[in-house]
Amino acid sequence: MNTVHGLLLMMAESPSRALPREAIVRHKRDFQSVFATKQACRVGPFVAHAGPNEAGRPRLGLAVPRAVGSAPQRNRIKRLLREAFRHVQHQLPNTLDLVLVVRPHEPQTPQDYAELLISAAEQLASRVKP
Repeated sequence: MNTVHGLLLMMAESPSRALPREAIVRHKRDFQSVFATKQACRVGPFVAHAGPNEAGRPRLGLAVPRAVGSAPQRNRIKRLLREAFRHVQHQLPNTLDLVLVVRPHEPQTPQDYAELLISAAEQLASRVKP
């Protein structure tokens, strides 16, 4: 089974997984520590930054500037990215904080975002030392 097909099956069959507050990078100091690691890569419509965490689970941080679009468009993109993260969080390294700086683009499907998240995590996980 290829990765995309398996991912689509998992997203269609899996029960709704709530994304707890502990899975979100929310504080300025946490964003700063991720950016301080200087580990980043461009993946699709965003730049992914990664840093180590001690939370015991992967965490997601989002930076969506006004250049991306109107408030409803920015909020939609954030919702789609969080949904994608919910579905792939168990496939990501547990010691990784992933902060996405979104660039202007047309919103994509959660499946597309999920593939991009996995790709970004794979590229950055080896560079970030816990």
